[in-house]
Amino acid sequence: MSFGEIMVELLAPARDLTCLKTAINYGADAVYCGLKELNMRFTAKNFDRNELKEGIKFAHENNKKVYLCTNTVVYENDLKKLNDIFDFANCSEVDAVIVSDLGAMELAKEYGLRIHASVQTNITNSLTAKFYSKFAKRIILSRELTLNQIKDIRNNLKNDNDNGKYNNSYYNLELEGFIHGALCVAISGRCFLSSYLFNKNANCGDCLQPCRRKWKLINEHVDGTHEIVCEGKYLLSPKDICMIEHVPELMEVLDSFKIEGRAKNADYVMRTVKTYREAIDSVIDGTYIEKIPYFKKELQKVYNREYDTGFYFRDLTNNHDFQHEIEGNASPYRKIEVGTVVNFYKKVGVAEIKLIGDLKVGDEILIIGNKTGCIEEKINSIQINHKTVNIGKKGENIGVKLNNIVRENDKVFKMIRN
Repeated sequence: MSFGEIMVELLAPARDLTCLKTAINYGADAVYCGLKELNMRFTAKNFDRNELKEGIKFAHENNKKVYLCTNTVVYENDLKKLNDIFDFANCSEVDAVIVSDLGAMELAKEYGLRIHASVQTNITNSLTAKFYSKFAKRIILSRELTLNQIKDIRNNLKNDNDNGKYNNSYYNLELEGFIHGALCVAISGRCFLSSYLFNKNANCGDCLQPCRRKWKLINEHVDGTHEIVCEGKYLLSPKDICMIEHVPELMEVLDSFKIEGRAKNADYVMRTVKTYREAIDSVIDGTYIEKIPYFKKELQKVYNREYDTGFYFRDLTNNHDFQHEIEGNASPYRKIEVGTVVNFYKKVGVAEIKLIGDLKVGDEILIIGNKTGCIEEKINSIQINHKTVNIGKKGENIGVKLNNIVRENDKVFKMIRN
């Protein structure tokens, strides 16, 4: 397959400035994030307005984009707040707003904002896509679609344009799809379980994720007896989606690859962005197939609930994406804090690290800081008092040569396989 100049946007999540800078430094074309109100990750760290301005400035200086999430259910008492957010977005030069409410789309249009129709709109066919094209330049497709259904939507949009059948407002309509991260048991995330059980509204970003807990499945008979069909299993917890083995097929139908994870930390952002960036680029240069085992190994290093392809091939296989045995993280890797950067000697590229745990030559480390973001390094040499050693012990100050710039007070973590 030859893609020539065909490219796809890599869109990364950012819960804070550290994640935003990490995403851009490792190859994301755009990031999506939220303020502390009216977004679907209300419980995440999120941005205040000054932080978002700084993030937009950083992104634009690197020729990247920032999309602002305003995709919750909007109630009457939210309208003043929504106006205020759109006014701020316009003044701050946000590149697009992600919206699900039709009235909010109309309002965003009045402010002159570029609109992306949220996955919460549950767009599953070309007719609905054409409707939303009256407002949106991009639609984020329902996660319940198969790859073949997405192909049909793409082809039908193109064919209708070629035939002059409809208004050409959707001639350049972009299609975005989730390619990695957590899946919700509800249709396109529109869940009421958290609201019903705990009065925490998932559709306003306040989900407590009861789907991730243990549930009992009981079969009641007409005679009053019952049997426990399944006990103590995670019946409502889908596996995470991972499409790293299917990047070329997705490049043919999607304009933007979206990584889920606005509640995830900076090392998740670093690893997923780095891996999918390399995968996209390797499709272009013809080395993709041989690198798939490496890509899969890399993605095992981040938080996951085991991996699956979600709905993309549900029409071709009977496999489902639920896992019943595991609570939380299935990754065989974990990171432990081993020290803090106390100085960085820029001329020679050496960091002085105060250790709170042992570190040896050959270890893989992550260094995380507000301005640094998250960077990955491998320890190739260690010095103590200008003498080369193979291991640094807890309580010692060591010198380590790095490929990246780090800063005082950055935290140092070691990656360990369980």
